[in-house]
Amino acid sequence: MKITGRITIAESLAKELNIPLYKHIMVRSGSLKVYAELVLSNKVSGGYQLSSDLAQTLHLHSRKKLLIRYDHFLNMLHLGPTIGILTTSLRNESDYEPTSLQAELMFLSKIGNTLPGQIYIFTPSSVNWSNLTVRGYYYRQTTANSGIWLSAIFPLPDVVYDRVSTRTGELRTMIRNTKKQLMCMEDVKYFNPSFLNKWKVHQMMMTNSELHQYLPETMELNLNNLEFMLSKHNVLYLKPGNGSLGMGIIRVVRDSNGGLKYVVHRRKRIRGQADSAKQLLSKTRVYRDDRPYIVQQGIALATFRGCPFDLRIIFQKNRHGKWQISKKFVRVAPPGSSVANLSSGGTAETSRKVMNVLFKNKDIIEEKNLEIYNFSLTLAKTLELSSGQIFGELGLDIGIDKQGGLWLIEVNSKPRKTTETGFSKVIMKNTFMRPLEYSTYLAGF
Repeated sequence: MKITGRITIAESLAKELNIPLYKHIMVRSGSLKVYAELVLSNKVSGGYQLSSDLAQTLHLHSRKKLLIRYDHFLNMLHLGPTIGILTTSLRNESDYEPTSLQAELMFLSKIGNTLPGQIYIFTPSSVNWSNLTVRGYYYRQTTANSGIWLSAIFPLPDVVYDRVSTRTGELRTMIRNTKKQLMCMEDVKYFNPSFLNKWKVHQMMMTNSELHQYLPETMELNLNNLEFMLSKHNVLYLKPGNGSLGMGIIRVVRDSNGGLKYVVHRRKRIRGQADSAKQLLSKTRVYRDDRPYIVQQGIALATFRGCPFDLRIIFQKNRHGKWQISKKFVRVAPPGSSVANLSSGGTAETSRKVMNVLFKNKDIIEEKNLEIYNFSLTLAKTLELSSGQIFGELGLDIGIDKQGGLWLIEVNSKPRKTTETGFSKVIMKNTFMRPLEYSTYLAGF
């Protein structure tokens, strides 16, 4: 057994953690584990101290004091948490858009600097698998309005928070291989591992009968299924299974003569008409680009100021591992459109304002908000159970019909969070902080 350095622990802390008096003990930082000499003393400040060679071996160079816990089963001291935020690339640019991924990563890093543990951002090319380390990056504020990315060698993390921001990036071989290796490591917890496919999500939600009332009728898009759905519903939505931001959605309306009018939502709206389901598929093939699509029942959504809207909910786990609504607002579709995504011209309103207009009665609003929470919780638990994966945050798009009923429109496992807001800055900050606090919980602290 190779002994590296020394860890000195205050006797009071050793008693609190119930650490037995051994001459040597295993010490862990992220995925690194070494044996060190154990010394108990009443003269140590801050609960514990590491010798410089032990700190160097474990790649602990944070100016913050790390949390400490004792694993009785393994007889191991665990220092941390060590949290890695995985992304595809990191740009060190002084000029950036406030709504960009870089702004999000900078804000995450700045919040991480205020929390216990070592929190860094890394890319697949940063990992050194041979010695279980990674070159991690963290943002250091230099002036009131600027800063710089710095780097250091860290242990592979206790927890990986996946912030791979695009489906294209997720398909890259290096990203796929890195994620696979990390998820196979015994000491690494990994959450939000992938984007979601609409058809697979629908199938998973259908496994729970409690959710059936909230699910629009949905089928995979082909000629037979389209003809069947047109025989039942006057309004349908054709949606790309792996799409996002409302791009590529096709709204289809059947008129009284059986004709089909459609609107394709791209960077601009494209209108057309068809005489049959077969002709509709033919005319929209160029927009669908041979991608897998679903066909979904259209819902007669309630309106706000004459425009349909939906609820966007950022649903996150907190420092205790419990789901909660971190942010809830309304996205109102632009005039003449049925797609409320902000990237497609939708506007944001507070849910309180819209719910007051829609329901008017305080008790009804409270009852509806409770139903929204319970629905979100059931959905999140069903998703984790059915997929066998860990999620720490979800973006939920929920529609409200003209009778006040709730409908699931979409689930997003990688909700983008802007650092700019016209609403509460505290709420905005909390949506960035909670995944890091949940990471601390996952790491065992």
